[in-house]
Amino acid sequence: MLVNLTDAVAEALNRPFHALLMEMVYRGLDHFTVAHHRGRADDPITYLAADAEGLGIIKRQCKNRGAATELLYVIIHGKP
Repeated sequence: MLVNLTDAVAEALNRPFHALLMEMVYRGLDHFTVAHHRGRADDPITYLAADAEGLGIIKRQCKNRGAATELLYVIIHGKP
């Protein structure tokens, strides 16, 4: 069920499934439950997608991704 919910949120955000953190979708359900009981939310998919960044659902992009790959190459293969 959690996989299906994460997939639905990813679809609502027009992002691939692997760009979301399933754990954070699960944690976001607690926030949705509180909002639902207060009458502020009806649909968990819409709620989670609306505040995906604030809830930490979207994975962050690594800024120095190229540097890490280059360092790994040096470690495995030696200096080019």
